[in-house]
Amino acid sequence: MRQSIVALVLAGVVLAGCQPVAGPWSQATILSETPRSTPTRPAIASAGMSTAGGLASPSPDLQCAPVTPASRATPEGSPPASGTAYLAALRPQASASLGKVDDLTHYDLNVTLSSDIESIGGRARIGYTNRERVSLDTVYLHLFPNLWENGMEVSDVRAGGRPAQVKALAGDAIIGVVLPEPLLPGKSIDLSMSFTTPIPAGEGVGNYGELAYQDGVLALAHFYPTVVVYDDGWHLETPSSQGDVINHDASLYNVRLTALAGLTVVSTGATLDRTPNGDGSATWSLVGGPMRDFNIVASRLYRQEARQVGDVAVNSTFLPEDVDGGALVLGWAAQALSIFEQAFGPYPYRELDIVETATTAGGIEYPGMVVVAESLYSAPERRVFFEAAAVHEVAHQWWYNVVGNDQVNAPWLDEALAQYSAYLYFQDVYGSAGGQGFLDGLDERWARVNYADKPIGLPVSDYTGREYGAIVYGRGPLFLIALRDRIGETKMTQLLRRYYSEYAWKLAQPEDFQKLAEAVWGQSLDDLFDKWVYPK
Repeated sequence: MRQSIVALVLAGVVLAGCQPVAGPWSQATILSETPRSTPTRPAIASAGMSTAGGLASPSPDLQCAPVTPASRATPEGSPPASGTAYLAALRPQASASLGKVDDLTHYDLNVTLSSDIESIGGRARIGYTNRERVSLDTVYLHLFPNLWENGMEVSDVRAGGRPAQVKALAGDAIIGVVLPEPLLPGKSIDLSMSFTTPIPAGEGVGNYGELAYQDGVLALAHFYPTVVVYDDGWHLETPSSQGDVINHDASLYNVRLTALAGLTVVSTGATLDRTPNGDGSATWSLVGGPMRDFNIVASRLYRQEARQVGDVAVNSTFLPEDVDGGALVLGWAAQALSIFEQAFGPYPYRELDIVETATTAGGIEYPGMVVVAESLYSAPERRVFFEAAAVHEVAHQWWYNVVGNDQVNAPWLDEALAQYSAYLYFQDVYGSAGGQGFLDGLDERWARVNYADKPIGLPVSDYTGREYGAIVYGRGPLFLIALRDRIGETKMTQLLRRYYSEYAWKLAQPEDFQKLAEAVWGQSLDDLFDKWVYPK
């Protein structure tokens, strides 16, 4: 009976940036279902929260005074002050095996959330090193909110401490910072700018409402300028209106957030401290890296529950009416963490956060953080979908974050692996019937487009909405099943562990995955990849 339920429910699962995957050691697959409508909750600016024992409780006496920005910690023109603070977010074995990080991009963000929760802004300092073989005369930055006409503004742009010329592209969704002189290979420069990002109320913006203030929950994905990837040229294409928008190098983060003191703040990375400012605000010191992205989620309503898995703290953050769902998702995430570590290799961070938000996706992945749609927390009839969404997003910690890929032009490389990882989870937890039920759900998804022989290796924009879920999330993991059947289960395990280890913190290409699979197998796999992956 369990098998048929899993097949039925998973046939409807659409993960937009995350699907359960497997990987070795070294923010977003999504489930596209429409969330239930929920009554509007009180605005977070109307009351405060104090924290004790890890649980947030109301503090009705908080005064919502205007929030003032924190002062910059480093003078203009000097390198960003990330230093080694990011190590606080890493497990010891991860930091010991990390190697050189000096040439990673360093983000130093000093930002303030307005007390009316309508905008966030401040100063971004970006330490960028040219890791290419050619000199660069311009460095390009994504302003993702402007993809959705959100009105993000940038000013006082400087390069090396000097005012810089700015070129706007793609409707201001990308800007080019013209450098005062060519940046030679191996050389670094400090870029800085002020920015302000409006925060939409209600459904939010982003492909899945990732930037929003809704139901008393603040979600801040993509709120800051981010460096465009350079790979034989700058990746200046406009992402599709479906799927993930991220194609990022692994980077280091040092973030100071000033906001209403009563908020429970959850972010990628780790919180070093929280300092009250005496005016109804507080400043959080947040660090992290290496990781592909940085996200903050906050609410005065949140409750929290935690579980330890070895030396990793798994935290579930949820709304007070969803205590049962918060406990369920905590258990699933803890199980998935253990299963994927054994299958692929160690998880890199000291904590893993599972957070309830109002996203229109089933779930979205971010480094060290998974957000899951509130519509799933109190819907018993969708429990298997709820579990699959959470597990899929946890798998993205291995595929998308540690092992990066171009989620815009080769989404199958992390999504299909995340789905394959979810299959391993269901098989491990529920036995062969659970695993087969998950596979049946993948087959049913592909069947929605009449088993179209469309390659899984196309850019997101080359699929219709119906095709994207059916091919990338349905046919994609079935390709990995076919690969496993060809090379055998033992070599498939070896392949994924090596892929996780050898491409940790890099951006892998489909050709890299094939080359490694052939090395493990000892024979050509051209026929299999040509049949399933590459355009005819």
